[in-house]
Amino acid sequence: MILIVTNKFDPHADAVIKYLKEKGVGFLRFNTEDFPTKSRLSLLHEDSSFRGYIMLPAGVLDIAKIKSVWYRRPQPPYISKDIGLEFAREFALEESKASLSNLWRVLDCFWVNHPRLVWAAENKLYQLKIASRLGFKIPKTLVTNDPEKIEDFFQICKGEMINKVIGRGMIEEKERTLLIYTHKIEKKDLEKIDQVKYTPALFQEHIPKKVEIRVTIVGKKVFPVEIHSQESPKTKDDWRRYDFEKTPHYPHNLPKEVEDKCLALLEKFQLNFGAIDMVLTPNDEYVFLELNPNGQWLWLEHLTGLPISEEMAKLLIKAGQD
Repeated sequence: MILIVTNKFDPHADAVIKYLKEKGVGFLRFNTEDFPTKSRLSLLHEDSSFRGYIMLPAGVLDIAKIKSVWYRRPQPPYISKDIGLEFAREFALEESKASLSNLWRVLDCFWVNHPRLVWAAENKLYQLKIASRLGFKIPKTLVTNDPEKIEDFFQICKGEMINKVIGRGMIEEKERTLLIYTHKIEKKDLEKIDQVKYTPALFQEHIPKKVEIRVTIVGKKVFPVEIHSQESPKTKDDWRRYDFEKTPHYPHNLPKEVEDKCLALLEKFQLNFGAIDMVLTPNDEYVFLELNPNGQWLWLEHLTGLPISEEMAKLLIKAGQD
């Protein structure tokens, strides 16, 4: 049995589930926003082991039968409005999140990827440290809330510098989600640089781009795609601004030595899935930017025909059979 931990609106999960159904493989999808109002959890520790079940709208899952877990994009638990007091709702929310966190730690099975490994691998500076040790070329990088250090770094980068977030690149409001994109710093931006004293920021030297490379790895299967982000002014600094009509995507022939480094990076972080972003410079140098241990890929599949969703399904199935 395969457990897919995600949310109700996840097209990536939909795509993988399509292949699982075609293969007749048993699975249950756990949309975590259903917990605890529409789903139940029961765990009993006895005789040196845990047993229990997850009761979902789609069925009941005995935790002993879980062989593979895909920890995809869970949402926070939803607490019933029947709990009127705000502090009681907060308590119920924290207990619900803690219960799920405890569940993940006691499941003895194959993971893509275990949340504790995802959280560790999301550390951008640690990524750079490990990537550098593996032989990747990486950009000069500065994290600071000291305006003077930023001005010095701007000179070190000869005026070619970008800014991006250290952590989560989005701000969620009640009715909308704001994405924070990579921004190229111009000299005029330094006039407002004093504002950085309120919160640290990450700055890097701007790497000239021939194309950008997105390397999606499922198990040991590597799917490199070249993104021609420089073809569109909209995507020039950050391809996540998406301009598909003017930004060609093609499968990329990654040199074996670079592919080996990508696989070694995931192995170092003990990940069974990951998406690596790199730049291919005009001089044909590969420069590592970052690793996303829970990245998106569906748009790459649609634009290139690469069978990433099918490979994810195969990985979950095979691991459950081993």
